[in-house]
Amino acid sequence: MKTITFLLFSISFVCVGFAQNSAVATQKEAVLIVGDRSPADYKTRMEELAVILESHKYKVHRFYSPNNKWVDIKKAALNASFFIYNGHGTTLGLDGGFGGLVINEFISAQRIVDELKFNRNPVVIYQSACGGAGSSDGDPLDIGVKEAALRVAETAKPFLMVGASAYYADNYYGGVNGFLQHFLAGEALGAIYVETVASWTTIEMNQALHDETLAGDLNIGISSTGGGKKELIKLVNGKQVKTYEPQEKDYSIAYIGPVDLTLKDIALVAGR
Repeated sequence: MKTITFLLFSISFVCVGFAQNSAVATQKEAVLIVGDRSPADYKTRMEELAVILESHKYKVHRFYSPNNKWVDIKKAALNASFFIYNGHGTTLGLDGGFGGLVINEFISAQRIVDELKFNRNPVVIYQSACGGAGSSDGDPLDIGVKEAALRVAETAKPFLMVGASAYYADNYYGGVNGFLQHFLAGEALGAIYVETVASWTTIEMNQALHDETLAGDLNIGISSTGGGKKELIKLVNGKQVKTYEPQEKDYSIAYIGPVDLTLKDIALVAGR
């Protein structure tokens, strides 16, 4: 009788342990980072994203300056389905261009490639980071779509190389909020991009990304606002004379990834 009782207890213990491990394996997680020397409202903006994710039952790991050590971020990123950064951009890219993170230290693109590991092929999101969506503080009036696309690709590439499924960048207040809500509702990446930007920005590029070092069929989308010329009236010798000045052109929303990528694809990976 003692032998049978012990056997039943052992079976029960194994079942409970399996259930607990399964729950851990399927826990939905997200990493949210606010970089060093960022404006005070960046934490507020990031908390808005945290609320959205938590309403969808995601466990949110917050790394807000000054509590944003790289060693802790790497650990939390292992099982994240979303990796979101709000902070300064850097020119620590793989080829000396844009890329990297500014947390409690500068993290280069090469360190991302060498040290960051993903188990769940997350969507990486940059919110208001110079170069992340193309434009940067201090740019001339129009850097051109070619330069904007290069900066986006440079910033995204390290994450894509280590297993991210897609990259999205938006410099506008509330832009990432809208993207997340659409994506969490099950809409596809490419459709979200067109739906959310086409009505008020100019889509400069939405085409296949040709990079032999990256796997999969990836598209790159770049959009802009502004541009054109602004009419000015000046007085010359007492007469009104029309002159025209170029207007600033901002490249502030971008993505790289499969156009048909949906939350279901991310969830399936997370459920392995």
